[in-house]
Amino acid sequence: MVAPAVVHLNPEKYENPLNFNPWRWEGQDLHSGSKTFMAWGSGTRLCVGAEFAKLQIAIFLHHFVSKYRWSVTKGGDFIRRPSLIFPNGLHIDIEEK
Repeated sequence: MVAPAVVHLNPEKYENPLNFNPWRWEGQDLHSGSKTFMAWGSGTRLCVGAEFAKLQIAIFLHHFVSKYRWSVTKGGDFIRRPSLIFPNGLHIDIEEK
C-alpha cells in the first residue's frame, strides 16, 4: 500500500516537508501523472473534479484564516500514520475577528 503522506513528507523530494506550504507543487506538471504527488491518494489517476476541489478549499481557507480566529480548547494530540489521527479529538472555538 502506498501512503501519500509518506511521499509528500519525503525531504529528498520536498524542502522542509513538515512546513505548511500550499504552493509546494506550483510549477510542476501534475496532470500527466507524477511519482512524487498523489492527488487524493489515487496515484497517477486524477480526479475529474480535482481542480474544482482545490479552488473550493483555497477559497474556504482564505476566508477562514482572514476572517476568523480559532483556539484549541481540548485535544490536539495526534498520531501520524498514513493520515493524521486525533485519538482524543480536536475541539476548537471559532470566533469572528
